Amino acid sequence: MTPKTFTGRTVGGAIATIQCPSWCVTDHDYWEDTADDCFHQSDLLELDIPRDRARYRPTVVPALAAELRMHSTDQTPAGATLWVQFSEYKADGLELDLAGVDHLLKSLDDYRAGLAKLRGQLARIDSERRTNR
Repeated sequence: MTPKTFTGRTVGGAIATIQCPSWCVTDHDYWEDTADDCFHQSDLLELDIPRDRARYRPTVVPALAAELRMHSTDQTPAGATLWVQFSEYKADGLELDLAGVDHLLKSLDDYRAGLAKLRGQLARIDSERRTNR
């Protein structure tokens, strides 16, 4: 597979070519990026939330989304982050470093464990109500 490259103007007006990481899905031409000041972005990872069982309230999509972002020329750890968004509005997002992602993963693991426990309780209640009709 041929590596994806982008040739475009730099901030100073010169022309430069950069190589995108294999996971980059950004169309740098479309966004009219500058080669020395742009971001590579991964595919968006989204959490699929079901609608309310009575369908009264639609979910806000995406309810939780994440993508990897890396600056084209910043080689420091701060140049690569995970962008996590909690609604469709950018203001609800967080730019996380590795420690922040680890914290979020721990919180999600704890949440999942708690949700599984609640699901078990709901299943018992559901079963009791179906057999006691």
